[in-house]
Amino acid sequence: MINFAVYLQLKEKLRGVSALTYSLKRGAGEYARAASNFLIALQLYADEQRLDISSDIAVQLQKLTLYDGKDEKINRLKARDNYAARCIEEVQAVVKEFIQKNEKVFDECISACRQIAAQFVSYGQKTDADGVIAAMRSTEQLKPYYAQLVGMVGVFNLRAVMQYVLPQTGS
Repeated sequence: MINFAVYLQLKEKLRGVSALTYSLKRGAGEYARAASNFLIALQLYADEQRLDISSDIAVQLQKLTLYDGKDEKINRLKARDNYAARCIEEVQAVVKEFIQKNEKVFDECISACRQIAAQFVSYGQKTDADGVIAAMRSTEQLKPYYAQLVGMVGVFNLRAVMQYVLPQTGS
């Protein structure tokens, strides 16, 4: 189970892939440059978080860095852009697979936390994540939910998910 903040950050970084498309309009070779910068930033983040996918990202970055396009019959820069797109595709698949291992569990936890937070808001109890979790631990009706959620994501991730959900419920 990865940290919830890392999960959200990886999902956000994957959204950055679409921004690379705009570099295609700036000219040949620009996509490869932008893709390289994207992969560098992603690898640095994966290294900081000690994620298993760091080496997969590094391999694609190395391939892109070493690719010279000499064997291509079209413009070398365009060939490098095409190759960069394939490298980005590979990294995107690896990161998506890594995220999907935890996605279902986090989605279920978010849904349950949202329901619990909505109950607190509907009763006029505005509180923070620690307050909701403390109430879950001490209220007989909510103890089973607390135990289930802690079993799913752990105490640390439960707090992070609750902090994520509370602003969405108006608390």
